[in-house]
Amino acid sequence: MKQSSVILFLLLVTASLILQNCSQSGPCEGSLTLENPIPDTTVAVGDTLFIDLTGPPVFVSSKGRVSYLPVLQSGYLNVDINQIANQADNGKLSILRIIGIEIGEAILDLQASSGCLENQLTITINITEP
Repeated sequence: MKQSSVILFLLLVTASLILQNCSQSGPCEGSLTLENPIPDTTVAVGDTLFIDLTGPPVFVSSKGRVSYLPVLQSGYLNVDINQIANQADNGKLSILRIIGIEIGEAILDLQASSGCLENQLTITINITEP
């Protein structure tokens, strides 16, 4: 019986923590709109391409600040993609850095979120000879 009480207590604590992190009780309202799409792009092996996601903004949200998450769908060995701090954006990680590693192609999903809103843009990156 004591073990059952402990398990029940842990389940209630876990559920409570999950509900505390839920900031939206109803349907998500607002908009997260693609305003300035990033075109498919090319980078040479050994070169680095920098894309500022804020100037002009790729996505615009009715809720304010937009956060980005780059997710490679294919071409993992062909490019190195990460975000770096943007001094023009108060040091937020809003510059996308793409480094050509190996000739080929990579498919990148740029996921955007703002509050409960989500959207994404798919970009093809061609990696060419230096």
